[in-house]
This record gives sequence, structure tokens and C-alpha cells, in this order.
Amino acid sequence: MPLRGHRGWISACFFLFAATPGCWLPVLANVLKERHWAHLVTIAYLIPPLSAVLSPLAIAARADQKVAAERLLFWCNLVGIPFLWLAFDELERGTNPGLFLFHFTVSSLLTAPIWPLFNSVALTSLRDREHRFGFYRVWATIGWIIAGWTISALGADTSPLAGKLSVGIRVVATAACLLLPHTPPGAQPAKNWPELLGLSSLTLLRQRDIAVFMLTTFLFSIPLAAYYMHSSLQLEALHYHHIAAGMTLGQISEVAAMLLLGFMLRRWRIKWLFLFAMACGLLRYLAYAFGASSHSFPWVLFGISFHGLCWTFFFEAGRLFLDRRVEPRLRSQAQALLSLISTGAGGVIGTLAVGWLHSSMVAPDPARWTAYWLILGLMCAACILLFALGYQGGRGSQSNVWRI
Repeated sequence: MPLRGHRGWISACFFLFAATPGCWLPVLANVLKERHWAHLVTIAYLIPPLSAVLSPLAIAARADQKVAAERLLFWCNLVGIPFLWLAFDELERGTNPGLFLFHFTVSSLLTAPIWPLFNSVALTSLRDREHRFGFYRVWATIGWIIAGWTISALGADTSPLAGKLSVGIRVVATAACLLLPHTPPGAQPAKNWPELLGLSSLTLLRQRDIAVFMLTTFLFSIPLAAYYMHSSLQLEALHYHHIAAGMTLGQISEVAAMLLLGFMLRRWRIKWLFLFAMACGLLRYLAYAFGASSHSFPWVLFGISFHGLCWTFFFEAGRLFLDRRVEPRLRSQAQALLSLISTGAGGVIGTLAVGWLHSSMVAPDPARWTAYWLILGLMCAACILLFALGYQGGRGSQSNVWRI
């Protein structure tokens, strides 16, 4: 059996690609606060979603039109490595916040296309992907969990060491890209500027159910930004010290959800699965609010455990939903469009919105954590209502495998 091109490398890359941000993303706010750069928290968390707006769609179009996806993955990883190191090295020295933001921005721009490209490789390479995707994708969750545990075990919950460790993981991930299954372009070379920029995928929005799903994804991503930005600060305010490890509770529930994903797609209509996922997002923030009002970090940890169900049954199931609905020639671009709408546009608006809400409510009065989380819960409830009323279900797309 040849080493190169084996589907086992899909699991390995899922693990490595998730472990890299898993080292620093859950604790970045705490690291910045420890370095007396707390004023940069909103800006720093704004950079990755802005990068997801600017770069993935056009690069994913290259994978559909001209260049093998695994080769693009290799170069995006390789070129981004030195900038990730320089960003956290500057954060460690704590002398020039502008340099930190510059290097962090370049790294984010270069690595933003990684997930849509890699999802395209995985979905193209796997047979019976609706049932088996979860068993491969679960290794990303395991990678994130192990990264968080490692950071807490090393006592790096407030240290730039978290970012430097992620650089070593990214080096290994870059090498692993060369061993992924070959994923050649699936479409003809671009004939005009819209095709060159990957804008052909926007035609997917003419389909009502895809448009409703994308709009809901955008709106649901707005309150989601608070999970990454402020969960760790809420835990710190409640005097919980093993923050990186505690945040992995969301990934532990995600493991279970990933293993159940194929079963759930067989048993439930995709509409009910999406609604269940958004309900979990609502329950997450209600638990946060109760934890804040009762000064009890176990309630916040309980809320974190709902995140894995929310993420898997909405965002990961959504990738499979799109993969089934779109033509093969647009698959990479469809995945990139989803990332642009969720991580990109939704992440940008979400970061700005929850950053403003936190600074105007919680920063001047920590007693208002409860009201803050309840407002975000109302946003989740509005998304549930929008999707329930707007999504119809493509009767012609139903099959005996899983129901649209």
C-alpha cells in the first residue's frame, strides 16, 4: 500500500490543522491581557475573520480551475509559518503591538484558505462521505483537545508559548500536506474575472434553501464570536484557572457529535438537525448567564459542553449539505463561500458587535455578564426562528441515504 495518497493522511491533517490554532485561539485574550495589551483583544480576534473574507474564495477557485488542492494547501501552510512565529515572538517581547498585529495579519491571510481547501480534499477523496466524514473529521476535534490540555499542563494559559508551540505543529502539518490524496482541478480554467475571483459560487444563492442556510449561518456566526473571545475571560472572572483545558469540554462533546453525525443524517431531516444545533447554541449562552448570575464556573463549563453539538450539527453538517447540493466543479468554491460567510463576514460583524457590547456593558460593570449572555442568547433564538420559517427542504434532493 503506497504511503503517499493514503486516506489515513486525511485524519492526520485534520488533527494537525486543528491542533495549531487549538494551542492559542482559546487563550489569546488571556495572553494579551497578561501582556497589558487587553485593548487589542477585539482587533486580534477581528483579523482571522477579515482574512477569511479576503483570501479563501479566489484561492479555492484555483483548486477548482487550475492547481491541485493539496499543493495549494502545502504552500499556504509553508509561507505562513514564519509570520506566525514572528507574531508570537513579538507578543512575548511585548514591545511593539503594531508588529504583532502585522505579522498576525499576514499569517492569517495566508492560512485562511486552509480549511475550505482541506474540506474539499477530504470530501472529494472519501467514499460514502456522508457516513464516514465524521469519523475522519473527529481527529480535528481530538487535535484541538490535546492542544488545549497540553497548554494547560505546561502552564501556558496566559503565555505566548502557546503560539510558539503551534508553529512546530504547523511545520509537521505542512509536510503532511505532501502525502494527501491527489485532488486535481474539477473545472475548466477561468474565462473571465468573476470566475478568476471565485465569484461563480454566488450563483448558488439563487437556490432558496441554500440562500436561507447561508443567511442563517451569517447571523448565527455573530453571537458565536463571543464564545471564542469572551468564554475564557468569563472563566477567569469566576476564578477558574485551567482555562485552555476547560475550553476543551466543547471539543469533547464534539467528538461524540462527530461519531453520531452519519447516524443523525440518516434518522433526521437536515432541517431538524440544524434547528437542534442552534438550540444547543442558545442553551450554551443561557448556561453562561446562569453561571454569571450565580458566580459558578461549573455552569459556564456546562454551557461550553453544548458548543460541540452546536458546531458539529450545524457547521459540519452544513458542509455535507452543500457538498450534496452543488455541482462538482464548484465544490471548493462552495466550501470557501461557506467559510467567507461564517468565519469571514459573520466573524467580522460578530467580533465587532460582541466586542462593542462587551466593552459597553461588561468592561465598566462586571456584574452585567448575565445580561451580556442573555442578549447573545436572544440572537441565537432569532436565528432559530428565521431558519424554521425560511427553509423549505428540497423534495427533489431527498434520497434514501439522508434527507434534505
